[in-house]
Amino acid sequence: MKFILVPVKDLSRANERLASVLSNKQRTELAYVMLEDVFSAVGDSKLADNRVIVTLDRKAEKMALEEGFDVIREESQLGESSSVDLAIQVCRKMGAKSVLVIPGDAPLITGEDLDFVLEKEKKGKSVILVPSEDELGTNAILRKPPDSIPSMFGNDSFRKHREEAERRYVPCDIYKNFNISIDIDEPGDIDTFSHHGSHTKTYRKLLELGLIKEETGKNGAVAG
Repeated sequence: MKFILVPVKDLSRANERLASVLSNKQRTELAYVMLEDVFSAVGDSKLADNRVIVTLDRKAEKMALEEGFDVIREESQLGESSSVDLAIQVCRKMGAKSVLVIPGDAPLITGEDLDFVLEKEKKGKSVILVPSEDELGTNAILRKPPDSIPSMFGNDSFRKHREEAERRYVPCDIYKNFNISIDIDEPGDIDTFSHHGSHTKTYRKLLELGLIKEETGKNGAVAG
């Protein structure tokens, strides 16, 4: 069985690198809207057999349950890698043969993008990586079996995941996917997103917050 897993941290303190343009309340509002877009994409996947989040955020948990996700509830969080590796063991017990992990702050992702990765899955042990736009982060990782390599999210995770697969002799394929690569966690990301995201709830939220202007939104101009 193929699972998609979305790790969600405490969104009351989300997107701290956007603090120069948004208040904490606004950042939290934006984080939940981005998560809505990601949940919608996961729900549109035709190849996923199950959809799961791991979180200690109770609002995110409620949203996920309403969308038909299974929820792995945390009471505390040591970090994204720990949360994901804990959740992966639970997914294995639920029958997962492979798990695709994606972020909750990449609202351009579509069901087709997720299926693009899932259909690349090999018959044997393998890892598939999709890097972030700057090729420093890992914006999607598909592992078969789900714990074939440990999670190494954070600074320079793309290189670390690639090297860990090599160290463990796990075949590793790398695919670039624009929609998956674009997340929103600092002001510069908003301009890139605004060129492509007019169909999303996140785009409408950015209009509401004044970070893009409606009359110039299509060409990506960011409000000063």
